[in-house]
Amino acid sequence: MPIIHQLDEFTINQIAAGEIIERPSSIVKELVENSIDAESSAITIEIQDGGIAFIRVTDNGIGMDSDDARLAFERHATSKILSADDLENIVSLGFRGEALASISSVTQMEMITRQRSEISGIKIINHGGSIISLEEIGCPEGTTIITRNLFYNAPARLKFLKSVRAETANISELVLKLILAHPEISIKYIVNGKTIYHSPGNGKIISSIISVYGKDIVDDMIRIEAIEAEMVIKGYIGKPSLSRTNRIHQSFFVNGRYIKSGLLSKCIQEACKDYIMINHFPWAVLYINLPANDVDVNVHPSKTEIKFRREQYIYDTILNIIKNKLERIRYIPSVNIRSESLPSISRPLSAEDDTKDLGIKASGEIPLKASKPKQIYIGEKKDTVEIGINKSDYDNNIDIFADSIPNIIGRIFSTYVIVECDDKIYLIDQHAAHERLIYEQLKSKALNREMASQELMPPLVLEMTHAEMVILQDNMELFSSLGFEIEHFGGSHFAIRSIPLPLTGMNIQAFFNEVLDKNSELSKDQDFLINQEAIIKKACKKAVKAHDSLSDEEIANLIKEIKNSNIPMTCPHGRPIAITVTQYELEKMFKRIQ
Repeated sequence: MPIIHQLDEFTINQIAAGEIIERPSSIVKELVENSIDAESSAITIEIQDGGIAFIRVTDNGIGMDSDDARLAFERHATSKILSADDLENIVSLGFRGEALASISSVTQMEMITRQRSEISGIKIINHGGSIISLEEIGCPEGTTIITRNLFYNAPARLKFLKSVRAETANISELVLKLILAHPEISIKYIVNGKTIYHSPGNGKIISSIISVYGKDIVDDMIRIEAIEAEMVIKGYIGKPSLSRTNRIHQSFFVNGRYIKSGLLSKCIQEACKDYIMINHFPWAVLYINLPANDVDVNVHPSKTEIKFRREQYIYDTILNIIKNKLERIRYIPSVNIRSESLPSISRPLSAEDDTKDLGIKASGEIPLKASKPKQIYIGEKKDTVEIGINKSDYDNNIDIFADSIPNIIGRIFSTYVIVECDDKIYLIDQHAAHERLIYEQLKSKALNREMASQELMPPLVLEMTHAEMVILQDNMELFSSLGFEIEHFGGSHFAIRSIPLPLTGMNIQAFFNEVLDKNSELSKDQDFLINQEAIIKKACKKAVKAHDSLSDEEIANLIKEIKNSNIPMTCPHGRPIAITVTQYELEKMFKRIQ
């Protein structure tokens, strides 16, 4: 008897649905992407009970006629591609032709659609992959698809869904990404009758960001925009204040498609590492446009995983763009005194108070009428944020002390140095500042192959696997240039006779294990031997500590070095070196302005 047999259509659809429809958010994703491909300018997404009980996606797209509507429920029926050759140049979000067939096989589905040129539309009811009814109907142009009772015919799969709250959160996160991906489309998102998001669809990235993150986030974003050959990069990177302990707030879009990319996450992490705290991740919304044949989206049914044809080029290009932007910014957090943080007073501060400025004279006198805040330009022209507000990437990101001579007032708690300059007061953490200066000096010496060595007595003998031996031998010259003295000790053993001075006191065997574990990345990463953690620890030991007493001359030298050094305004751990308070904010705090 033959053991290979043809599966029936129901089983085939169930298998396909298992690949594409993992949870309610999968349905929302597929339906919304179809609406986007249908040239919609407005899409409404409604869910109930986490999308398990009810999902409705309505668009004003081109719609379908009755023949296309029927055919849309067949597997591998699509208007997006015609042949395998088209897979090399995909410009639509969908192309597999499996979405509606897979969704209808595990739900009770209803579709109402009308083409823009027709006076009536068609309504199709499909339960479990079988068309129950089909009728002509009057309806608006576009398409509405409703799904009910997900996995009603596959109870085993229903048990694997999470709670209603968790499924709702998952859909909400997806809709957030879709709104960011398509600022040209107005997307409305309703959960159990309550509107959660409603983007304007005016084509402006900043408007989409505000519609999901709120207005306050605008102050903490740095604009990125560049064109490199055939690649266009634009979007925003968050200032350190927006960094998070996970990557959930990193959004990447390639040719209008939201993707998950370890390559891009690693890229922005590397670019921002000097500006954020250790174990934190940058906030980012980045858009990358490439020729379609530079991207392979036919990797996974979810279509959120892609392959770049030129990975290293993309990584290096984006890394350099972001690093160059951040290097022009010396970000210093500003202490903003808001009315809700102040003691109770007879008249609460109005919204206008946040837009006034003192226009302080050199004498320190306070004018009777406050003027508008001055615009600060540092290094290059201010960016204009598209919501009608003049917004600079460089608010509070000054060339520290600019051309003025800082006036050192003193120190408090034997930890913070107080400096006055123009109409600002700076509080500088002496340990963080000194630590960063030492760190930069050590890193520079390592990168320039000027690192001093410390002889080990006795030498450290390490036994290595063959793969580790190959890595070590291939990079022996590089190890030597950085201050290591290593020689083959016979067999699989190597003797380490000298190490770079900053690694003195470190567990060298653990250090080498970490380095060698990086395998092929060894020769690509300029910091791999330096071991940032080692230098940070060394810098910490050398730096002045909190509560160390510094002389006036030592404080003056520290301030001078900060002023003259082009260093990130964070310690190597990502903590701020300084914070600033304007005279205007102090005047507000003391109620000298109303």
